[in-house]
Amino acid sequence: MNDFCTRIKEKLEKDFVDQYFPVLTQWGVSDEDVLVHSLGCSLWSALGHEMEFMAVTEYPIPCAVGNDIRSDTVWISRDTRKPVVVLEFERYDGSMRGNRKLEIKLSNLMEAAQRLNDTPEILVLSAWSQGVVRAPDMDMIRNTFRQGVKNSKGVFIPGVENAGFLFCRFIFDRGRDNLLRLQQIKTWNLS
Repeated sequence: MNDFCTRIKEKLEKDFVDQYFPVLTQWGVSDEDVLVHSLGCSLWSALGHEMEFMAVTEYPIPCAVGNDIRSDTVWISRDTRKPVVVLEFERYDGSMRGNRKLEIKLSNLMEAAQRLNDTPEILVLSAWSQGVVRAPDMDMIRNTFRQGVKNSKGVFIPGVENAGFLFCRFIFDRGRDNLLRLQQIKTWNLS
């Protein structure tokens, strides 16, 4: 599991983004509607393909008690035909509300893993922000992953024991042309 996390961290470099998504690093992207979100999900799908998985965007998770969940990106093993990586890509503004949004997305990841019979090997929570903002509450994120959390329906989602957990930050700067460009990717293994 840790080797798999390390492989993802090594592949998710700015060079990979430069090669496959120059709009994020060189050309610049307008911060309108959900464009950065769509490009981020596409980036994660491309990385999944690069690592020889079938990658699906807006993957519907089987229904159960709780929320309707469509994970931003899911990587599926070609051998087992089962989801092995489940990802969320979310805007983060550094506020308390922003931390709450990350907690909700993490809850969705954890619930998705549970509904998929704990087949995912890795859960990835990605947060993108413009410029320097207050760091996410890493203790809250780590503790939620390990100890569990109630979802918005009040159902307790237990902590995840059988999967690795990566937290990624994509930091963009706004240029003189008013377009965002990815400056840095930071990744933590919080398993």
